[in-house]
Amino acid sequence: MITINFTKKAILELPPAPPGKQVEYADSGVAGLRVRVGPTGVKAFCIARYRSGKFIRATLGRFPDLTVEAARGKALELLGTVAKDGKNPNVTRREDQNRLITLADALAGYIESRAGRIKQATADQYNNTITNFSGDWLKLPLAAIDRERVESRHQAITAGGVWFGESPRRGGVAAGSKAQADLWARVLRAVYRYSHDHYRDSNGNRLLPDPPTTVLSTKRKWHGTTRKTSRIRNNELSRWLKAVDTIRQQATSERDDFAVSVCDALDVAIFTGLRRSEIFGLTWERVNLSGRYFWIDKTKNGDPLELPITDTLYAIFERREALKKNGAPYVFPGERGMIKEPRRVIAHITALTGENGQPAINFMCHDARRTFGSVAELVGVGSYILKRLMNHKTLRGDVTQGYLHFSADELQEPARQVERAILEHAGRVEKVGNLGAQLLAVMGTMSDEEKRRMLFSLLNESEKDKRA
Repeated sequence: MITINFTKKAILELPPAPPGKQVEYADSGVAGLRVRVGPTGVKAFCIARYRSGKFIRATLGRFPDLTVEAARGKALELLGTVAKDGKNPNVTRREDQNRLITLADALAGYIESRAGRIKQATADQYNNTITNFSGDWLKLPLAAIDRERVESRHQAITAGGVWFGESPRRGGVAAGSKAQADLWARVLRAVYRYSHDHYRDSNGNRLLPDPPTTVLSTKRKWHGTTRKTSRIRNNELSRWLKAVDTIRQQATSERDDFAVSVCDALDVAIFTGLRRSEIFGLTWERVNLSGRYFWIDKTKNGDPLELPITDTLYAIFERREALKKNGAPYVFPGERGMIKEPRRVIAHITALTGENGQPAINFMCHDARRTFGSVAELVGVGSYILKRLMNHKTLRGDVTQGYLHFSADELQEPARQVERAILEHAGRVEKVGNLGAQLLAVMGTMSDEEKRRMLFSLLNESEKDKRA
């Protein structure tokens, strides 16, 4: 390595390095100070020194933005620090940056660490939740978000006094919501916990204070909102399905393809219990009508789901196939691609259920899932079958469930039982139990001789059928 006396003139005269290489020159004035020259002629000051058997190099800045005098002063300061504590300045600089990591960078790091494990929609929800309710904190160091800030912001979101989102508030959102306040706090807690454990110094010590969201637990500030239980009751199924049929017929006459598509999708939701995104995202390539099954490859829990096509579903898919437009990938297409928002159509159906002095059936898409699950449980299809039909995740501690795997063919009969129960509640098929009761009632009025003649007649008809 060539050693020269660093001056402005001497450094300006240094030639560019050969292509693909860098050339370093040492300063005769400060031991350990060097200038590195690249193939394009770019020059940068750095320090280089061995300490405890390790080679330490740290960049100081580019020449001529950093003058020779400033570079020597900076080099002496860093070299003195290295001699004193033996720490690499690059490591120290990185630790200082991590101590001051902002909420925005911490959120981005958290989402990146979950790449491949969460859907884009989930990542968008995390971003929107933090931005909408704590957009003024995005450039704030994570360490500056203390317990008092968290408690105060949680209360403000509950009262509806905070909103930093670019888009206008949607009805019911940010207008004062315990659920939104808890959701925001859970996302912030997840981001902070990840950063709290991830960012450490060279000795493995954490660089950030303890998560401030613990204040919500110690002061019992979590709202603990209860899970929704709304569904279509069994005695309302007739009104609901009739209203869906009526709106579908009106939409067909008015050539409102979007409304027809939504009505068909809502019927599938009732008879399968599938999630909204799973139905709206269903494509024709995943429907096998001849085999009477279809499958969902991207589900909420990540497990693919294969389901049978019962008679009711078969009629719906046939109708959808007849309405299919050239090249349309979705079974239930929206106005532009996949259905995004069905609320307009649902509002019409809900209003129709409230006619003739009856209370309207308020409905959200997830109500169909709760309706299907409730009917299936009453039918008695079995807990493991029901979990598979609804694609609920297998619990780690449930060893038995880990050995059970059901194909669409094996799920066909349980699905038909649920389908028939829904149709019975809706009054669209005769209840099996009613037929037996009616037969017993008729036989109760008959004499023994009449019963014998009826029995012999049935047996003779049966024999004729066998011979034929």
